[in-house]
Amino acid sequence: MKKILSVILVITMVFAIASPAASAYDTEPTVTCEAPTIYISGDSNRIYYNDDTESFKIDDILSFLGIGDEPAEGEEEEDDGEVLEATMNILLPFIFEGIISGKWDNYYAAVEKEIGDLFEPIKLDENGNIPEGSDSGIGKERTATMQYNMTHDKKDGNGKYGEKTYEFFYDWRLDPIELADKLHEYIEEIKDYTGHDKVTLNCRCLGTNVALAYIAKYGTDSLKGFGIDVATSNGADFLSGIISGDFGIDGNAIVRLLMDLQSVEEGFNVSPVITSTIELLSNTGVLDTLTDVARRKLYAEIEYGIVSALATATFLTFPCYWALVSSEDFDTALTYVFGEEGSEKRVKYAGLIEKVTIYNDTIKVNVDDILKKASADGVNLCIISKYGTQMVPVLKDGSTLADQYVSVEKSSFGATTSTLYETLSDEYIAERTELGYGKYISPDKQIDASTCLFRDYTWFVKGCAHGFYSTNERDLILTTIDADRQLTVNDFPWTQFIVFSYDTVAFAPMTEENCNTESWGDANNAIDNPETEEEKLFSLLKSLFKWLKTVFDALTQLLSK
Repeated sequence: MKKILSVILVITMVFAIASPAASAYDTEPTVTCEAPTIYISGDSNRIYYNDDTESFKIDDILSFLGIGDEPAEGEEEEDDGEVLEATMNILLPFIFEGIISGKWDNYYAAVEKEIGDLFEPIKLDENGNIPEGSDSGIGKERTATMQYNMTHDKKDGNGKYGEKTYEFFYDWRLDPIELADKLHEYIEEIKDYTGHDKVTLNCRCLGTNVALAYIAKYGTDSLKGFGIDVATSNGADFLSGIISGDFGIDGNAIVRLLMDLQSVEEGFNVSPVITSTIELLSNTGVLDTLTDVARRKLYAEIEYGIVSALATATFLTFPCYWALVSSEDFDTALTYVFGEEGSEKRVKYAGLIEKVTIYNDTIKVNVDDILKKASADGVNLCIISKYGTQMVPVLKDGSTLADQYVSVEKSSFGATTSTLYETLSDEYIAERTELGYGKYISPDKQIDASTCLFRDYTWFVKGCAHGFYSTNERDLILTTIDADRQLTVNDFPWTQFIVFSYDTVAFAPMTEENCNTESWGDANNAIDNPETEEEKLFSLLKSLFKWLKTVFDALTQLLSK
């Protein structure tokens, strides 16, 4: 069953609902801290189940679904009869009840059941809790590690603490407000055994939501500093959009993402024939026509039902993933996933809805106020936002300046940005410069940091993907959150705007000369989204000639072997 359903799920869900925030590292940071440092990652830690013998990690999604898996020794391939049965369970109601009769309920039910069966080991119940009788969680070894940490002072020979000396392991499916209670207990025990009255929090991605819930509930008396790296505190645009009706396919964005992955992921190679074919289909209007027809004739009819079926079959039983839904999308997302008020799903998932609504109403909508109070209380803040890579191409507009999963506007808490096709206008830059904010304009003219919540301690790193965690990045965070005062963008050899290189694995101050780091080069809106007849003709001819050249090159290479 996995083999067939994996294809469906990968296309519709993997880039849409799972937040692939697993981190890749270069080397260890060079900075250690005076105060105990607690590291809180995103959804990159393993979830253990089945008595600690099996586990699931978000970046194991493909193998979890059975793609490319070879059967283990002594294990048989899946029965073809089961594959056929599962396929028919979905296709028959889709064709004979949906397409022919316009009745989709049995199709939704089939999708939810068959795909839900795959995710049964990690799904939560209707109240957003670990199902009764399940032993899933962070695992026995990590539980023991945290228990040990709470009863030992783990400073090094110099009396300092490393980045992960006191890592906080947590089940990233659960309610951030409930996790805040566990974090509070962890912090208090560490303070007791180390003799320090304050700790620092170094948080990435989803971990920032847990930390904010902690601060909202327990205050800042125990905090010296708070590192916020690629935050999803204001929502992760791609997930928030996909479950609130913003689904779309941008062929050029797909090409850009493939080029990004090829430049970063070792062994990931995409044939130029594939990318040029996608570009040709997009620029000739074929892809838009197909998706427009599908959306108008089919998706418009099943949009709510299929989003709901896929969401509750997989990751949207996780309260922590609901924390990735932006406050402005929240009510719409509830309707997409659970239906209108009084619906059967609203009743069934009332406990889960209550949890995620409390988080939205008490934390999400108050993020700025929580952070401003923390800063006013003397907590050192360090905010890092990344960009220069393509947003996952599942939204109608693929041109948002982002780090693949989160827009710069959200992760920086309010920066003003251009799209990846353009720069901020000369008029806008002139106006901001006249007001005294010219130094906050990035050298590539795509970001104005002056509108950020904390413009003087927010850094922007271009060319580094969401999931890559560099040494310079970690050093910057640890230095800032452990300092005796609030450090700013003026206290480091790097400027506020930074260029990252995978070749040197290092930061460099951004200049007008080194700022064009995009793997795809210049993105041309007139070619990708032509409006005039002349632009459309030029776009068509350019993509056609490029496609012909790549096909010719591929054939020449093939024949020369």
